Amino acid sequence: MRRTPWLAVIAVTPALLLAGEKQTCPMGPFDFGAGRDLQAATYHRLSIAAETVAPSRHRPSEPPSLISPYPNAVNIIDGEIFGKMKKDLVPAATVSSDTEFLRRVTLDLTGAIPDPAAVQSFLADTSADKRVRLIDHLLSTEGFTDRWTMWFGDLVQNVQQSSSSREYPQGRNTYYAYIRDSIRGGKAYDQMVREILAAKGDSFVNGGADYWVRQIQPNGPIQDTYDNLAAHSGEKFLGMPMQCISCHNGFNHLELVNTYLKGKNRADFWGNAAFFARTRSQRGTTDPANPNIVSLAIEDMAAGNYNLNTTSGNKTPRTLLNGSPVVAPAFLLTGEGPRPGEAWRDAYGRILTAHPQFARATVNYIWKEMFGLGIVEPVNNFDLARLDPATLAAGASLQPTHPALLRDLATQFAASGYNLRWLLKTIAMSNAYQLSSHFTAAPWNESWTPYFARHLPQRLPAEQLLDAITKATSVPVSFTVSGLGMVNQAIKLPDTLESRNTTYGRFLDDFGRGNRDDDPRSNDGSISQALSLMNNATVLVNRVHKATANSTVAKTLLASTDPAAITDTLYLSTLSRYPTAAEKTKAVAFLKVGTLSQRTEDLQWVLLNSVEFLFN
Repeated sequence: MRRTPWLAVIAVTPALLLAGEKQTCPMGPFDFGAGRDLQAATYHRLSIAAETVAPSRHRPSEPPSLISPYPNAVNIIDGEIFGKMKKDLVPAATVSSDTEFLRRVTLDLTGAIPDPAAVQSFLADTSADKRVRLIDHLLSTEGFTDRWTMWFGDLVQNVQQSSSSREYPQGRNTYYAYIRDSIRGGKAYDQMVREILAAKGDSFVNGGADYWVRQIQPNGPIQDTYDNLAAHSGEKFLGMPMQCISCHNGFNHLELVNTYLKGKNRADFWGNAAFFARTRSQRGTTDPANPNIVSLAIEDMAAGNYNLNTTSGNKTPRTLLNGSPVVAPAFLLTGEGPRPGEAWRDAYGRILTAHPQFARATVNYIWKEMFGLGIVEPVNNFDLARLDPATLAAGASLQPTHPALLRDLATQFAASGYNLRWLLKTIAMSNAYQLSSHFTAAPWNESWTPYFARHLPQRLPAEQLLDAITKATSVPVSFTVSGLGMVNQAIKLPDTLESRNTTYGRFLDDFGRGNRDDDPRSNDGSISQALSLMNNATVLVNRVHKATANSTVAKTLLASTDPAAITDTLYLSTLSRYPTAAEKTKAVAFLKVGTLSQRTEDLQWVLLNSVEFLFN
């Protein structure tokens, strides 16, 4: 297909700007390899992306609006966010338009772009509560289940095979089904976590049992597996890097990383891992079609200890502690152990989910999903010695950007019964979440990034991007998933190893879906991504052809040959909004020259390659 050069330039330039190269900012060159603080690097990256995707619209002739009114406070989020901005004289973006909000919240809550009909209906609705009703509707959809099933699957790293463990497709599928059913049914989040921490039974039958299977360390003593389970649960459910003290004491190692953990030693970690020492895994059921595929049966034992008797495996030797050859289970944060007669893993789940850090970490993980930036960064490195201004040591810096908000939101999340929908609705309802990406109050200052002074755009995750392309073009995709049959959306794939050797799988890999093991998910840009979007015939180019049955272009041209109507339809289908007057004038003029069908194809192609389509 012939492509017009100016379209190609518009399409590729944003991708080049966000390709992960060293960037410059008002503060000067920023070298990510020079050991700068991870938090500062995160702020810088997000600020650069925001200015690239949604450039500030402040006019130099206008004075900065540092004392202009802030949006109304809808809930506790706004009170804290806007209160701090007002105190520090940080201006805020205006509240987003209906179209910006509609696309954002639909993607954030369901992983999909809105239908053109939904856009038109929402824009035509003049009722004051339409945003509230939209949020409630999205929370009730299957799309919500799909999107947050993928999020939790990423968190617990549900994958058929990793570098050290094998769930196999059978175990992966049952785990996926467990997560999906739990999210759909509104199961309390603390209950989900307790269930997988203490799950028993066959890993091909009880999905929760695959939490244990996923963390098995086959090339070392059983204590290595206990350690993996303790470290993983500490990171994913408490937001703390406990792996750091599994091999050595924190003192003289973690002073610059985590001041709370610097006071912990390896014996403290062993106590946390000991909660798993009265569980065993045995050979379970065999797949009749393949005798080499065998499940694991996870069961609790009446006796067992974390023994200090190892000299092999991935850890330095475990030796006697105060003359004792065993370590009793003791929760790392409190020292609490099991109650008399209580199964040890049950005790661990009870103690972990009852600790305030569990709610804080969960709120922070979800907050980052919705805002692109955690209240604590990195989200998996909470420092408990730096959370409260009242107890902060002299010379130490406060870790949360908004400590009272983190505390109060976590408290209310717990009071809600650990209801994920409550938490997501509370966030989506806030005017802080609904701020525009565009900043007009003053020239943008990178130091305002942690104030959440504007919405921080993020590139769509790989699965969401592919699904957005197929929805915008009306040309579906299908995947054949082992044990599940045909899947018609990338977001419904049960893990990130599916369809690796297909065109669609390679596209998902190029856009950073990772492997839920040693290759984490990434939303970074690259040249290969830009080239893939421009030239990949299967994923994108053929989908904008008039000759492709039922494509948006084909249906649009069948319905009308009016350039103005065609422009409106393509913008609604692709960018979930009507074109601006300037965009419409340029597009109509473009469509009037040459062959209408080719020009219509070109127009949707460039909209699909636009930075606006790629980012939320």
